[in-house]
Amino acid sequence: MERRIQAVLSLKNSITSNRVLLLWLSWGMKKLTYLMLSLKARKMDCNIINKQLGLMFLITSSYRAFREQQKSRKIEIVSKILQEKASIFKQKNQQSCTKAIKSGGKCKDSLLQRKKTWRYIEKTCKRAAGISKEEMDTKHLAPRTMKTEILEEKKEEFQTRIFNKGTLSGYEHQGRTFYTKPSCVHFKDFDVGKIYKKKIVLINASYSINYCKPVGISEWLKDFITIQFDPPGKMSAGMSCEVGVTFKPVINENLEGEVMFMAQTGSFSVPLKCTAKTCTLALDKVLVDFGTHVVGERISRAVILTNTGALGTRFKVQTSAGDSSRCGATAESSTTRTVEIRVQKVVLSIYGFYLSVKDSTKQLLRVTEGEIGPFSSVKLQIIFMPSIPGDVRAEFVIMFDNSDCKPLYFTAIGVSVDVPVWVPNPNIDLKICMYDRLYQDCIVIRTKTMLHLKFEVCKELSKHMKLLPKTGCIQPRSSFSVQLKFLPRRSLPEDAGSCFNEETSVLEAPVMVQITKQINFTVHAIVTTSDLEISPAEINFGYCTIYEAVRTNVTLTNKSILPQEFGFVRLPEFVEIQPNDGLGVLLPLESLTLHIIFKANKAEEYSFELTCKSEVNRQFKLSCRAVGVHPPLELSHSLVQFAATALNDVSTATLYVMNSHVSANLFSHAVPRIGNGEVAPVGPTSFEFYVPEDCPVAIKPSVGTVLPGKKSLIQVSFRPTLSDQLIREEAAQRLCEAAATGHVLLVYYFQIFVSLDGIFITKLFPQAYIAAQAFLTRNFRGRFEKYTIPCFVASGDIDEKRGLESLSFSPYNTLYLELHCPAVAPSVVVTSDNGKNTVDFGNVAVGQTILKQTTLQNISPEKLELRFSVLNPSGPFLLVRPVRMLEPGEIRTLVISFSPNEDKLFFEMLHIQTVKNNLPLRITGYGVMPSIICSVEEVLDMGYVLTREKATSTFKVKPLVLNQGSVSTVFIDRRKSSIVPRLNYNGLSVFSVLPTEGEILAGESQDFTVTFSPEHEGLYYSECLKVVLFGKKTAHVIQLKGAARDHPMYVEGGIPLDVPVESLAVTSPLSSKKTRKEELQEPVKSILLLLEHVEGENALLPAVTELKVGAIQTAQFASKKVKKMQSYIRCC
Repeated sequence: MERRIQAVLSLKNSITSNRVLLLWLSWGMKKLTYLMLSLKARKMDCNIINKQLGLMFLITSSYRAFREQQKSRKIEIVSKILQEKASIFKQKNQQSCTKAIKSGGKCKDSLLQRKKTWRYIEKTCKRAAGISKEEMDTKHLAPRTMKTEILEEKKEEFQTRIFNKGTLSGYEHQGRTFYTKPSCVHFKDFDVGKIYKKKIVLINASYSINYCKPVGISEWLKDFITIQFDPPGKMSAGMSCEVGVTFKPVINENLEGEVMFMAQTGSFSVPLKCTAKTCTLALDKVLVDFGTHVVGERISRAVILTNTGALGTRFKVQTSAGDSSRCGATAESSTTRTVEIRVQKVVLSIYGFYLSVKDSTKQLLRVTEGEIGPFSSVKLQIIFMPSIPGDVRAEFVIMFDNSDCKPLYFTAIGVSVDVPVWVPNPNIDLKICMYDRLYQDCIVIRTKTMLHLKFEVCKELSKHMKLLPKTGCIQPRSSFSVQLKFLPRRSLPEDAGSCFNEETSVLEAPVMVQITKQINFTVHAIVTTSDLEISPAEINFGYCTIYEAVRTNVTLTNKSILPQEFGFVRLPEFVEIQPNDGLGVLLPLESLTLHIIFKANKAEEYSFELTCKSEVNRQFKLSCRAVGVHPPLELSHSLVQFAATALNDVSTATLYVMNSHVSANLFSHAVPRIGNGEVAPVGPTSFEFYVPEDCPVAIKPSVGTVLPGKKSLIQVSFRPTLSDQLIREEAAQRLCEAAATGHVLLVYYFQIFVSLDGIFITKLFPQAYIAAQAFLTRNFRGRFEKYTIPCFVASGDIDEKRGLESLSFSPYNTLYLELHCPAVAPSVVVTSDNGKNTVDFGNVAVGQTILKQTTLQNISPEKLELRFSVLNPSGPFLLVRPVRMLEPGEIRTLVISFSPNEDKLFFEMLHIQTVKNNLPLRITGYGVMPSIICSVEEVLDMGYVLTREKATSTFKVKPLVLNQGSVSTVFIDRRKSSIVPRLNYNGLSVFSVLPTEGEILAGESQDFTVTFSPEHEGLYYSECLKVVLFGKKTAHVIQLKGAARDHPMYVEGGIPLDVPVESLAVTSPLSSKKTRKEELQEPVKSILLLLEHVEGENALLPAVTELKVGAIQTAQFASKKVKKMQSYIRCC
């Protein structure tokens, strides 16, 4: 730093010591100039001049050497400063961030000292005499360098600080933490000495509380910009504060910089611009062509000078005589040219002032100067007054007092001719003309002498064009006006001959002025037609009922190359024309489609004409015919507009079909008939609605009869669905994409099958069909369709029709019902069972309860609240677990139970209602009465069994009516019959069944084992066995029978001596001794035989009775191989 100060002081001393030399050099230059001027005036001696010139050359060379030395000295000082800057920057990169922050103050001090040094050098150089502006340009280099370095130091200091990142709930804020309004502070078009103020609004855009404060502005703006800021303290997210910026310009220069702020989350800055007033000038044209004119005429043209800047300036318009490249052509004709330039302001419309001078060629120039204000324009009027024939060219330049504005140049050219009689406008352009329309123009003829004139038009155009008057006399240096009348007729193309071009419709008509010599001028015109073409020229609306409107289209074409206005006038009350009620404008050769709407107001034949008028009052006719029909029936509404309905939802509307025909008296009221035909008979009238197959509309009833004076209720339902063809195409595309990964030939076969029959997809690939349907439902974007449903009307009662007999029918009495059907995407869809909206329980036995689950999903972007329609409280269906709320994309489960109580089909609709639309859910189930097949029909006889032994028998039970997958519960229950059973000693029944209860799956059977185990002798054991299903329904009854004997041998037959009913008393078991005695002393059982003899007429028949003797198979005599046997004893 000391060396730098020494260098600056040495430079100061050198400047001070050489100040006298600089003054002397300045005096020498003035002396040299004085000598050069006096050389011509006084004709001094050459020797004296040479000596003085030699002295002055010596002084000049010394001055130049001094300048070179001073310049090299400055360059040396600047290079040393730049080297020191580079070394400091290199040291900063090598040091750590902590050392950089600690040494920041020293660097800043050195930069400030450097700035003061350069300011001192700048002041010293300004005081030095004889130093040119070019030598002082280097003084801007060091201050700019120091300002840049200081700004970089501050930015580095901001970057090395540690800031808090604004986070909220784990999310880190990305982008700027503060937004500013405006984003850039711009002081535009300022004046030196005035004070300008603006406000900056800082908005906290981070996720948390933040702070901010201004830390400075750009160094080169500190002398002009002042910041006013009141610290707001803590600023919550979204809060704002204001910062005041005051600008006081002292120099008229553009400035750019920034205002720097420091926040808790980092630093940020606001750009700042200060732009001085400028002057931006431009001309609307650079070439002014006056064309050809006669000598002595006065023609004016205008050039507009526009200033789009905020600074005005004075200007001066003159010929560019100083530019040799621009005045070559001008100098040749300058002796014969008189040009006048005037200035006229656009706003005030007044002429500016001008100054008349004469140039070196003694040419009269009116050079105009004036002032143009900011954001304004000036009109420069150029007047051309030729005096002799020839080509004229003049170049002008506009000079400005503002040194920043460059001169603007423009050129004026013209041609002058000299004739005694001339037409200022030799080409009369009548533009575009229509046939049979009169067009006029005035032709001005001028002359220098007095002449007699005669005007002639070629014979071909004598029927179409006239000049009035045909002759005339013109005074010297005056003008004569001739009236031109042009009335083109339809025969113009044939009459004009070569003067008319039929392809382009251009007419060039020569007109002659007869004087001493012939003068010609030409009349130009484009002749076009004024026709409007209506296609077709005749309309037949056909048969139209009084309850509808018939529309047909016509095309209106403009055959002209001019736009024409048109309008249909005096329209009858039953006709309407759209658009715009039949009024409009047709562009050249344009065609417009018009809708002619006819609505009959009564039954009759119509024949009328529609009149279209053009703006030239031409009329064009359109013939129309129609037949009005009054049908016997009418609809209460011919148009039904359904609400927006979701897919698979149903919207319903009601209307009436009315029969108001109660009397055939046509004089009292309008009666149904076709045109002027016969009146329809009074009586029952039938109707039939014909709905197309692919229409998602249902009408109930579609066929019916209405009596006179009555009406029938009609219900129209709209259920939007996806097209089956669309679903098949989507399924085929999915199959092709899946098959593309396997084999290319398979894709080809898929495409062939789909093109032949769509059933291939639905039958062989049902899952792909269902998946495609669900995909299209989720991605449905909505549609709007219109349907027209015809309603055919016939006289008579359809219920009384016999066989193939048909009712009296006329197609002209057909009514039409228009339906507007908007379909939208559903908010809730069913995701279970492949997206089907049907819950089918199948066949369920009466008394059984089955539960089924259905999953719902919200596919809308909004949260939905679900409501459900009320099911039949006496019905078999029950909503067990409803769903109340569904979040976007959420899937919930709906549980429905089915418990049939009758043997029939059950069906109910459960409507799931949302704010926008409904989702219908069809619930079906079939209640069936349980039925089984049993291998034993009514009686199961267990036979004879020894007491205290067992006998078993098996029978099978199989359900019949249950479908595969359903479950039946079978209960085996013992019930007492009318015969009182005898129990064993333990109080239990002698019969037992296993299993007593269980389940039988569909398609399977169950074996049941019956065990007979008596403990005492008895011949009439009996019990009733019932098969009960589901604990309610008795499906089968079996009578169990058995007999028990104490001995293996038994005899049956004869008359029983005991009671055939077992006693309810339970015999107590005897002691073993007593039992043994009884076994030894068994009483002999007697058998009473009854023999009945019947005496016949011819012979005596013997009395016969039978006894059956049998043996019981028992395990006690298994070793002796005793078998059960039966024998019959016949007693006679």
